[in-house]
Amino acid sequence: MAVLDNHSWQYAQAGKTLIRLSAKYGFHRNEDMKAIDVLPILKEKVAFLSGGRDRRGGPVLTFPARSNHDRIRPEDLRRLIAYLATIPSEEVARHGFTVIVDMRGSKWDSIKPLLKILQESFPSCIHVALIIKPDNFWQKQRTNFGSSKFEFETVMVSLDGLSKIVDQSQLTADFEGSLEYNHDDWIEVRLSFETFASDAARTLARFEELQETLSQRDLPRDLEGARRLMEEHAGLKKRATKASVEELDAQGRRLLQRLQLQTAGGGSSSESGYRSGGASGDSNDHHHSFNAHVDIHNLVAKVTGLLDKLHGTRQNLQQLWHMRKLKLDQCFQLRLFEQDAEKMFDWIMHNKGLFLTSYTEIGGNHQHAVELQTQHNHFAMNCM
Repeated sequence: MAVLDNHSWQYAQAGKTLIRLSAKYGFHRNEDMKAIDVLPILKEKVAFLSGGRDRRGGPVLTFPARSNHDRIRPEDLRRLIAYLATIPSEEVARHGFTVIVDMRGSKWDSIKPLLKILQESFPSCIHVALIIKPDNFWQKQRTNFGSSKFEFETVMVSLDGLSKIVDQSQLTADFEGSLEYNHDDWIEVRLSFETFASDAARTLARFEELQETLSQRDLPRDLEGARRLMEEHAGLKKRATKASVEELDAQGRRLLQRLQLQTAGGGSSSESGYRSGGASGDSNDHHHSFNAHVDIHNLVAKVTGLLDKLHGTRQNLQQLWHMRKLKLDQCFQLRLFEQDAEKMFDWIMHNKGLFLTSYTEIGGNHQHAVELQTQHNHFAMNCM
């Protein structure tokens, strides 16, 4: 383990580690995991994502100080970090996580199992693990820990040294930073978002099934089939128009309002769980504030995208329904004409013999001939 003596600590070596790790392990994010799957240990605040970023733009994963690390089951911890690793976007995660492990008040022998789990199970790149320990323990623990080897950089830092790697605006109050973070509210936001996303996904799946049905090009070959399909299509209209997204829309709008209040700077830590402190108008403060909101911006984009897709898909469904109805109406009229024509052909074929044998007179005189010709013309007109 290295010790940070000054702010010139180099990221280059850790950057090479990221490349080596990616090639060796082929990290895979489990996007199917949800907060509800790890809720018990998530509520214990064993680890959390405050929304902060290190100076490279990498996400900060924090393991706060606690005295009972040994009571956490390794499998539960693996599931927790697997879930937390999916929160930042892939673009942000590619920078590599900066992991802060606060060992103040903790048993020192719990750090090695934690780092081992991170090395073996963390489904993303770790840029560096920063170990916080009281100054009077440094030299003693350095000798005990120095022989351990990990695939990522491990650095022991003080609180002053920590701020040289992660700006104070990106650190929570636990580390004398100004980034406000409320863990319970963060969990509520995640649960609300994931519930909304799951409900939206199920609705969109139903929409896709309807789209496949409405996109069928096969048309019935008889009048009865056409009538039956028209009745079935009328039933599909109820499903398409009653596939209401209003409830989902309201759910998404409430979530957006909560998140957008935060990104606008008008919210508090109770709005979304985290926000950047400081009221300075300095450009650096604005940059750090934006970084603290990156996770919120990602959620806003996802919610907005789902709402747009819900409304767009429903509108497309309605258009497909009307287009299909027009084709079925035309098909019904065609089959009805074909049926009537077939009846006419049957009548002609049945009566032509009788007609030919019955209408043999040509008239015995001029007047009779004119009468027969007039009758024939009327018959010809009626046949047209």
